[in-house]
Amino acid sequence: MRRRIAWLALAITSLIVVAFTLPLMMLVRQQAIDRAQINAEHQAETIAGLVALSAPSSETLTADDMEAAIGDPPDGVRLVMPDGSRFGDPPVEFSAIEASARSGIPAAGYNRDGHWEVGIPVQTSRGVIAVVAAATSAELHQGVATAWTLLGILGLVVVAAAVGLAIRLGRELVRPVGELAAVANRLGEGDLSARAQGDGPPELAAVAAALNGLAERLGDLIKAERESLADLSHRLRTPLTSLRLQSEGLRDEDERDLLTGAVDRMQEAVDGMILEVREGKTGSSAVDFSEVVSKRMAFWRVLAEEQERDVIRMVAAGPLMVRAGSDELGSVLDALIGNVMTHTPPGTAFEVRLSEDDGRASLIIGDAGPGFPPGSDPTRRGVSGAGSTGLGLDIARKMAEKTGGSIRLGRSPLGGAQIELKLKLDPA
Repeated sequence: MRRRIAWLALAITSLIVVAFTLPLMMLVRQQAIDRAQINAEHQAETIAGLVALSAPSSETLTADDMEAAIGDPPDGVRLVMPDGSRFGDPPVEFSAIEASARSGIPAAGYNRDGHWEVGIPVQTSRGVIAVVAAATSAELHQGVATAWTLLGILGLVVVAAAVGLAIRLGRELVRPVGELAAVANRLGEGDLSARAQGDGPPELAAVAAALNGLAERLGDLIKAERESLADLSHRLRTPLTSLRLQSEGLRDEDERDLLTGAVDRMQEAVDGMILEVREGKTGSSAVDFSEVVSKRMAFWRVLAEEQERDVIRMVAAGPLMVRAGSDELGSVLDALIGNVMTHTPPGTAFEVRLSEDDGRASLIIGDAGPGFPPGSDPTRRGVSGAGSTGLGLDIARKMAEKTGGSIRLGRSPLGGAQIELKLKLDPA
């Protein structure tokens, strides 16, 4: 922006300087010409008057007689006697101005060499004496180059001063705009403590005040949301506690241990959620995705056996380190496998494959069910065609995007739906 302001000031000032300087240059040039012409006319008139008073009344009036009477004429003035003889400083041998003056007609104009001449006839008893004064081209333009140079320098100084002032004003304007952009970027990155200073013109100060108000409002909304989520998570503890007590009453020791372990993991996830929303933590350390998949498949294998589902499980040997929380990864995997359990009838086979694919951990979950409805996009938040909340695939999509990965829906080799989740591996 500052550069554009400088260019705009340069263009406008240059136009103004040119608009004023060119006429001034033409005026200076014309004044120099007028001054030289007036000076030549004055010399011609002076010498003509002197000739009229001093011309001798001899029978023959020659140049020597006239020179003896009035002396040498000034530079640029010549006299032409009735017999055609000359004396003085003739810049040319012959000119139309001289011929007109010798014929008794005053004249003025430019000769063939570009000099300006004025001719005045003086009537004497022996004929007409022509007094011709000339202003050379150098005299006609004397001082013009110097004046034009000074005008050009003055114009450049004005343009430079205007551009310098525009740069300074642009800096004062751009600096608060840059500060506003920096504050907006910090807010976009999650730093809700960022505030604008409110410097600069009143309009920018108003924008800064509005941005600060927006930041405060966002902070209040996020705080309220965290409090609500934390309270909701806290309320989950009671049913989880009841579920754990009921699981401890199971007679089958293996089922009791499995269910108790699942409840404990859920309790840990709830506690972690409460801590995260209370403290506003969003960062995660890298975890082994293959280990998370192996642990969660141990839980789902029991439910699959109860529903008589064939499970194809192919999990690559780790580590496949992904920068995400283990609870978060487990929740995504539970949501995807839970969709299979919910939206396909018992006895439907499904597969879970985890492998490394070009720097990403590729998780494929497919089933032998009816597949996704034509024209639907289950990854959109809140979209569901089977009575669920429609959040499972949206959570998986956000997880993939957060790690620089992707999610893709398609048809499984088993004949039903397939979800391919790719998460970027952590290089550390």
